[in-house]
Amino acid sequence: MSKIKQHLEEQIVITRVDENTTGWKRHICLEYQGNEHKLILFWDEFNGYEIFWREPSKAPTWAVNWKEEENEGASLAGYLDFLSWEKGE
Repeated sequence: MSKIKQHLEEQIVITRVDENTTGWKRHICLEYQGNEHKLILFWDEFNGYEIFWREPSKAPTWAVNWKEEENEGASLAGYLDFLSWEKGE
């Protein structure tokens, strides 16, 4: 450890940290019915969720036809957030 780093660690005491996440991006690979799909899931506090398929022309039919009312009120993006949150930890 450098002398400067050691000196700083002895002198600086962090007493509190608050973090405010206002947006994020996740690269997700998923399998559904034996087919692999790749997407980027975005979220920010002003626009909510957005999904960008790596190959937009190959967005799977099941995803395009996703209906929140058939999935306990969950959007596909919200559901993917839930499923991918634990994988990223």
